[in-house]
Amino acid sequence: MTGQHDPVGVASGSKATGGREVAFLFMTSAGGHALAVLTQSLLAYLLLPEGRGAFALCVMLAGLLSAILVSGVDRGAQHFVVAKRLGVSEGLVLALGFCLLGSAAAAAVALPIIHSDLAVFRKADTASFELSLVLVPLVSMARAAELQVAGQRRFAALGTVMALRSVVTVSAVVFLVRMLELGVDGAIVALAAGHAAAFAAYVRVLRRHCGLKLVAPRLAALRQSFGFGLAAHAIRVGLEIELRMGTAALGMLAGSAEVGLFAAAYAVVRGLMLIPQAAGTALYPRVAGGAVGRLELTGFCHRFVCLASVGAIMVVLATSAPLVRVLLSEAFLPAVPLIWILAPGVLARTGVAMLRTWFNGIGRPAVCAGATWFGLCVAVAAFLILFPALGAESVAWATSIGLIFGAVFLGVRFHRATGMSVHELWLPRRGDLVHLRALVRDALRPTTARSEAA
Repeated sequence: MTGQHDPVGVASGSKATGGREVAFLFMTSAGGHALAVLTQSLLAYLLLPEGRGAFALCVMLAGLLSAILVSGVDRGAQHFVVAKRLGVSEGLVLALGFCLLGSAAAAAVALPIIHSDLAVFRKADTASFELSLVLVPLVSMARAAELQVAGQRRFAALGTVMALRSVVTVSAVVFLVRMLELGVDGAIVALAAGHAAAFAAYVRVLRRHCGLKLVAPRLAALRQSFGFGLAAHAIRVGLEIELRMGTAALGMLAGSAEVGLFAAAYAVVRGLMLIPQAAGTALYPRVAGGAVGRLELTGFCHRFVCLASVGAIMVVLATSAPLVRVLLSEAFLPAVPLIWILAPGVLARTGVAMLRTWFNGIGRPAVCAGATWFGLCVAVAAFLILFPALGAESVAWATSIGLIFGAVFLGVRFHRATGMSVHELWLPRRGDLVHLRALVRDALRPTTARSEAA
């Protein structure tokens, strides 16, 4: 049985499977990530800490509104399409419908808040906050389409579109922010342009390869997708609050420059998420589809992600000062200590990312939601305790502590659910290196891209 004895699926003669997909996705998304880093670098040099902070606050508003008011039907639709209980067309139409409804609600809720006297909305121009609302439908629609492409295991197309999104964003930043000097507004439009291009490209892929067409969703499909989506929605809201909480707190308590430093530091260490994102995208459809040996595949991907993440974070920390100086400019050097504070938390989050994928894939997203909200509660408590002594720096400490506690919660739940021992899950196995060599060799073969795209 290949699923039992070849967990990464690189047995001779097998078509592209989990292990090869991990390597392939990592390689293709690395280019897109490099362009995303270039985008962050351009924004840092062009906007400086204060402008970067204003931009972060605008994106924070759009992100929180999207998470809270756009339901998790996109994740529910992906789950049931992968499980062959919905068609791609029905799943995507359902998800897009809720994206548009949620975006309209977001605009209705946001406009009065933007014009209120809250301190956070005085750290950037009102027009910039209003403009950022265009990100809500574009980001959510692109995400819904991306989930369907990933669910169909069109990984060659997925990597290509991710790179396209980054190219469009970088080009728009250069044109709008550098050449036209539109500042924060130009950066927002550039981000929106990247997601619009990605959505259009994903739809083209689904139409060409998966027969996507406009259909009227069935009521039964709506019910089951919405039911699954409720738990997924709780996860998304928690993750978005977790991601934006530091920015929001500093927006209330500090100036735009401090917000910009924190946002830049967080962006640097969150680059580690490239590793589990690639592995998780390849793993999810196999777990949700009930593949034989999916627990073994999850364990291998988990160990691979942990080792790769530890190596990556060591490089980032060892070169943090010159890295910030080159990528973000001298003005962002005060962000270096924040990188060191945030690194353990992001590493902990990265280390349990495959466990999240497994719980979502087997239809238990509520466990992931519990871990996220537990970590958030710990982070809030830590912030309240540390703020009187540490001031603005307490935001970074609280964020890192919350991520660590959330990771521990998820790890404990995974061991209880699977019965796997700590040794089985966390310690490298003798066969891991063999499988890793095999999947890298397969990924480098020139036929890989063609087989993935077929």
